[in-house]
Amino acid sequence: MAVYGNTEGRRDLFDLVLREFSRRDLLGQVVRVQVYGRTYSARCDAECFSLYRINERPHVPPGMPGWTVCRLAQAECFSLDLREEACPEPSSPQALEEARAWVERLLAALDKPSSFSRT
Repeated sequence: MAVYGNTEGRRDLFDLVLREFSRRDLLGQVVRVQVYGRTYSARCDAECFSLYRINERPHVPPGMPGWTVCRLAQAECFSLDLREEACPEPSSPQALEEARAWVERLLAALDKPSSFSRT
């Protein structure tokens, strides 16, 4: 089931994430979350939501700890696709659809206390 309809824009999506983080008392906090076997760091405050993939390879050079997969603000939308292989044009309808998919995955993970922790 989708969390929101197709007519909602990036502002509506950001407002949804803001409400959900607030409802869970997670605003301004960094949480580590497992989504489909991968580890992510998520944070949301009044300005921005970001979801960051944590690189779990043991031999990673300095400066390569991970990468941003989704970033939302009221006037900004950046998102990789769910395979983390392609990046649609920022703030495009496709980027918004990919961001919605990331938000759905994240919120589902936050509903399972065993899949996330506060850092």
